[in-house]
Amino acid sequence: MEGLTPQQTEFLAYYLDPKSGTYSNATRSAVKAGYSEDYADNLTSLMPDWLSESIGRQGKIVLKAERNLDSFMDSEDERVKADMTKFVLSRLKKESYSDRQEITGKDGKDIIPTPILDLRETKTVENSNITENKTA
Repeated sequence: MEGLTPQQTEFLAYYLDPKSGTYSNATRSAVKAGYSEDYADNLTSLMPDWLSESIGRQGKIVLKAERNLDSFMDSEDERVKADMTKFVLSRLKKESYSDRQEITGKDGKDIIPTPILDLRETKTVENSNITENKTA
């Protein structure tokens, strides 16, 4: 990351590294990199050139979506706030809040389907009649 100050480089490392405890959280990444609370709170709104160039178009869209998410979470409309809360929790805390249900066999093992009938072992009505006529 050429032309960046050490503080900017540190912020980007925290912000863009999925293994970082502040991954994808601009405010927390900025504070951890030593920026003031006020600057950290406004960093993505200010979108300085060094940040804009570092995160690219996709990153800008994600930041915009995160700002929208923040405003929806603070909505005066209780239904919107409740829906956004469920949405966020179902994705960020899947293990506790997901609606997804796993269907498994005994002790969590795979379910092995048993065929209802095996066509190779059944006789059609037509074949049954022929067989019966031959033996009678």
